[in-house]
Amino acid sequence: MQKSQIDDFPEKICYNLEKGDRIAMEHITLFTNILPEEQERMRICFHAREDITLFTDILPEEQERMRVCFHAREDIFRNGETIMEYSSSMNKIGLVLYGRGVLYCCDEEGNEYMIDELKKDAVFGEPFLLPADSQHYYVTAEEETKVIFIDYEHVIKRCEKACHHHSQMVSNLLQMTAMQSRQQMERIYVLSRATTRKKLLAYLNNLSIQIHSRNVQIPMSYTALAQYLTVDRSAMTRELKNLEIEGILTKKGRNICLRE
Repeated sequence: MQKSQIDDFPEKICYNLEKGDRIAMEHITLFTNILPEEQERMRICFHAREDITLFTDILPEEQERMRVCFHAREDIFRNGETIMEYSSSMNKIGLVLYGRGVLYCCDEEGNEYMIDELKKDAVFGEPFLLPADSQHYYVTAEEETKVIFIDYEHVIKRCEKACHHHSQMVSNLLQMTAMQSRQQMERIYVLSRATTRKKLLAYLNNLSIQIHSRNVQIPMSYTALAQYLTVDRSAMTRELKNLEIEGILTKKGRNICLRE
């Protein structure tokens, strides 16, 4: 499909997002004012890519113009510093330029849960998560991390100049949102397993499928993994040892080989 055929799709979606956000009572949908044949072409061209980032297919010079147009700001955070706290009044997104952050949830009883790990090119912010009043969400830096912040309204607001790179960013953002939704569904599946053993195996199998290999590397510490799986670290360590004794896997550090 040629680029000229899809350039106006993000512009129309952008308008629907903006209007639906401003006028909640109106029946605005993602596909409002988009013809059925256009919707079908969109389903094809918006098929999520695994390597998509917010600036995919946007030239460096266009990125610089966007930073000015969107009033983007950059900040560097040291290990342990809070990058963002979610609130109902917050309306911005963040993009990790380098480093690593973690999204946490703290419930009304003070229990802390790891929700997601945010590496280079990860996007986060209020538009991707609608926190309940009883829960507190926040992102902290796990090492020195540089983040660029953009007001969400600048992303969904229709560009007066109809810039191609603005439409491309909306397209990228939609694909990234689709990928994040899929990843959250995968995590829900893992967490729905009844035992620590089943959660571990489901998680490791998901990693294996993603990289098309039986040799996987856990992308976080075992303490963080226990938080991610919402299990006791000692119990998880015992299950890993049992799986190794039973010949289901071999383990060296964070490198794990799943046996056939």
